[in-house]
Amino acid sequence: MLDRTILGLDIGSWSVKAVELRAGLGSLRVLRVAEGRLPDADQPDEREAALSNFLAEHAFAREVVVTALPADRLTQRHLVFPFAAGRRVEQALAFEIEEELPLPLEDLVLAHEQTAVRPEQTEVLAVLARRTTVAEHLAAMQRLGLDPRHVEVEGLVLANLSRVLLLSNAPRLLIDVGHRKTTLCLLVDGRPLLLRTIPVAGHHFTSTLARERGLDYEDAERYKHEQGLFEEFSTKPTSAEIERLLGRLMREMRRSIQSVRSDDRDPHAPTSIVLCGGGAAAPGLAGYLAEQSGLPCHALALPPDADGVAELREDTAVYAHAAALALRAAGRQQRVTRVDLRQDEFRYVADLSGLRAQLRLSLGLFGLVLALWIVSLGAQLWSARRYEAALGAELGRVYEATLPGETAPAEPADAIEATLRETRELANHLGLVGGGISVLEVLRHISERIPPSLDISLSDLRLERHTVRARLHA
Repeated sequence: MLDRTILGLDIGSWSVKAVELRAGLGSLRVLRVAEGRLPDADQPDEREAALSNFLAEHAFAREVVVTALPADRLTQRHLVFPFAAGRRVEQALAFEIEEELPLPLEDLVLAHEQTAVRPEQTEVLAVLARRTTVAEHLAAMQRLGLDPRHVEVEGLVLANLSRVLLLSNAPRLLIDVGHRKTTLCLLVDGRPLLLRTIPVAGHHFTSTLARERGLDYEDAERYKHEQGLFEEFSTKPTSAEIERLLGRLMREMRRSIQSVRSDDRDPHAPTSIVLCGGGAAAPGLAGYLAEQSGLPCHALALPPDADGVAELREDTAVYAHAAALALRAAGRQQRVTRVDLRQDEFRYVADLSGLRAQLRLSLGLFGLVLALWIVSLGAQLWSARRYEAALGAELGRVYEATLPGETAPAEPADAIEATLRETRELANHLGLVGGGISVLEVLRHISERIPPSLDISLSDLRLERHTVRARLHA
């Protein structure tokens, strides 16, 4: 009854991915997943048309929709406060950030995540977006017939996978290798602590392969996914340019991690790297990152005993972002993040116009039930009145049979009760005992049983209620 369908919509530069799931009280089930190719970003009208066709083709439920702003259209700050997490952090956050901003805080939307890594210390990942950027995103969604319940942050939202995919038992670095950019998200205790975007991703490797091997873009894309970026059975890049791109990726990754930790024993230090996104399955990439970082590295995958998410099993890494967005609107047991850029004038307001038909039907059914209840109540009252009249007539006959010659009054039950009360009082006055025998009658029975030869003189006799007191001698 309380279940609802949620659509997580991951709109990237290469494709759009959607995950539709059903969430209820303590339950979660992925209904379906889908992916559609999008035109290049410099063709906004064609992209919007492709998105509209994608949504219409799959007829996704639009009851609850969650989207995200690209991480490269936001700015983020990592802050440390010397007190425990709570409202105090929220109050201090704006004052701490405002001094560093090149724009007035009124022109920005501020959201944040809190993580208590050490006692009496709170670390905060704050994200800021221009209000014009949020407005443009919501306007684009409205043209598609969508009204997102939440607008999250790309990359940061991946933290919602930590509970479902068991990623919260140790610090992990999630790397989303997209088409135009690579997004880093450091999870500590399953919560996001670092967000970083690196402008090196699948498109740059594909363009390099196309140029070096004389392939068109589509063929180079297929070559990348089939053959990879490395020489066969090794982690050596196939060219100096590929090695330069991978080296830049590794340098930025190390700098990002070093910005929030002090040494390898720091609680922020990741213990493994998890790859997601379209480039996660590129042959040899996980081995290269593991070799360069000294950390285990693998593509995101479902645990063997994961329940209700079987639709994600084959392409978990590809649909990671869309699944994380859908989980954002699920129950507290599934979601992790609290970031929502729909604030102030952008706050979500439920549109109930689509419920008018259902409301009319519900009101009609309520009116019918109310009418049936009134009819049923009237029938019960009529039946009770008939029973009361029949019972009164029967009591009248009992009254006349008990008191011959008397006419039954209008309320025979009250008359019978009054007569019974008067009879009891008279019996008490006359000293009647069990069986209707008076005290004098008891005395007569005793006298009859005294032998005539016995000469008895009675000196004192007292008749009391239920008691005879006599003094005599023989």
